[in-house]
Amino acid sequence: MPVLLDTNILVRLMKSICILAVSIPLCATACAAQFFPKDSLDLRGGNFKATWYSHQLQALNEPSLWEMRKDPSEYSYRFLWLRTFHHPIAIRLEVKPDGTGILTTKVASGAGGYNPGSLTQSTSKELTKKETDSFLAKVEKTEFWTAPNPVNDQQGTDGSQWIVEGVKNGKYHVIDRWYPGKGVARDLGTMLAFDRGCKSFCVNGLFDSDKQSERRSDGIGREVDR
Repeated sequence: MPVLLDTNILVRLMKSICILAVSIPLCATACAAQFFPKDSLDLRGGNFKATWYSHQLQALNEPSLWEMRKDPSEYSYRFLWLRTFHHPIAIRLEVKPDGTGILTTKVASGAGGYNPGSLTQSTSKELTKKETDSFLAKVEKTEFWTAPNPVNDQQGTDGSQWIVEGVKNGKYHVIDRWYPGKGVARDLGTMLAFDRGCKSFCVNGLFDSDKQSERRSDGIGREVDR
């Protein structure tokens, strides 16, 4: 008698296979750096999400903020936006000693829920001290550094993961939310991606199609176009 698999389990298995398929060519470099502390992403233990997100960050040629904590002078925040069927996007703010910032946005050719592909877009822009302070104020207001993680907020198989990391004074923190309609991940992610980054990237259409597809793919009905 055939065995029927739950849809959620089946999709999870498919994602695991896709991640495994790209892990071999990436392992020589991705496995050299640990991107996330143990048990920081998966409620039930294991390293499913850590492996998934690490491969995406490696494809985006991103550094490990977890490793960067070893240098107390490092001060950065990163938003990793992984939508199941759309290009992976990482937006990182490096805070300079003088209070200004450098905002780097990267896009890979693959899909956030499957094979990340390779880096196709990488652009950096300088932020004034006022712009940088505006984001840092939002970090404090949302209480990012004490926000709980991991949390049990997964209500579907597809959608988008909003991962925000921070490193400051030798400390590291990460939060991971699924399709957040509000809260710390939503506030910090949208501020980095749209309030700051979109000013320079919408000109060449980098976010145009992604914003449209995010609206269409939101099965819960939330409107996320900014």
